[in-house]
Amino acid sequence: MSKLKIHGPNQSRALRTVWMANELGLDYEQDTMDFRSGVTRKPEYLSINRAGHVPAIEDGDFALGESCAINIYLAKKHGKLIPKDLQGEARVLEWSFWVMTDVEKPILNYLFHAAMLPEDQRDPKVVEQSKKDLEWPLTVLNNHLADHDYLVGNEFTVADLNVAGVLLWAKLSKFDMSAYPNIPDWLNRCTKRPAMPGR
Repeated sequence: MSKLKIHGPNQSRALRTVWMANELGLDYEQDTMDFRSGVTRKPEYLSINRAGHVPAIEDGDFALGESCAINIYLAKKHGKLIPKDLQGEARVLEWSFWVMTDVEKPILNYLFHAAMLPEDQRDPKVVEQSKKDLEWPLTVLNNHLADHDYLVGNEFTVADLNVAGVLLWAKLSKFDMSAYPNIPDWLNRCTKRPAMPGR
């Protein structure tokens, strides 16, 4: 059986897939490419991920992009970290789609303009707009976590991993979570797991 190959460094969305592979105890190799160099737009890589982004995986002769999709595929393939019932699986999909559509872009904008970009390239208007854009999504998550330790069921699942993988950017940028007190507790539960890269 060929070894799983993960394309992308941990300083990218590939961290989510590396985390998932660690959770599952998989044997894998990681291509820690410099994805900013243009390598992901070359034909060799586009044959693996047509969108030209990281992460992507090669699992034998099967290739797949998009971190949340990859993680759900790996969870289903190995029968771990995903509910066995249809409704539970649907909840995993719901949270995974939600975090990518409602949270990822504004939290990434906040990260860059509050912390990552050189001072002279940061735009305070982007920071303020990002905070406004995140108010409702973070309220939704905070309210859910008021009476749930995890997002789906009573245990850590791929839904938690996918959502926490995005919310890590809030932690990295020191985003003020004082209005959403349940989120940091949940995020710490997720990121303190031994499988989390860098632990």
